Amino acid sequence: MKNIIAISIGAFFGAVCRFAISRLNFGSFPLTTLFVNVLGSFILGLITEIILEHIRMTETLRHMIITGFISSFTTFSSFILEIIELLIRGEITIAILYPISSILLGLLAFILGVRMAGVISVKQRKEECELI
Repeated sequence: MKNIIAISIGAFFGAVCRFAISRLNFGSFPLTTLFVNVLGSFILGLITEIILEHIRMTETLRHMIITGFISSFTTFSSFILEIIELLIRGEITIAILYPISSILLGLLAFILGVRMAGVISVKQRKEECELI
């Protein structure tokens, strides 16, 4: 039950953040969904690396962040719908560039998140050694 409540809390905040960002308009290129998916990939990479390699995180907090927040924040279904809408409007170039840029930037953001977690961990270990 504790995990379900944690997921619900994370999902609430993820959905609210997603909605707030979706209100921004940048023309025909679906920049807000691209931004959300890239940011979500970064956060997922950061949290995954932290959980696996550096910091103990409770199962409840992990569910809150990954299953709740990230899952409701990122929007693959919106991503697909926006590609279809671009194709229907005849914006073929954007319909091709959008998924390619989403995937490449998402992969890069994930890797950046993993590396940032490593930097944070090294810094934290260094500070712990200085305290001894």
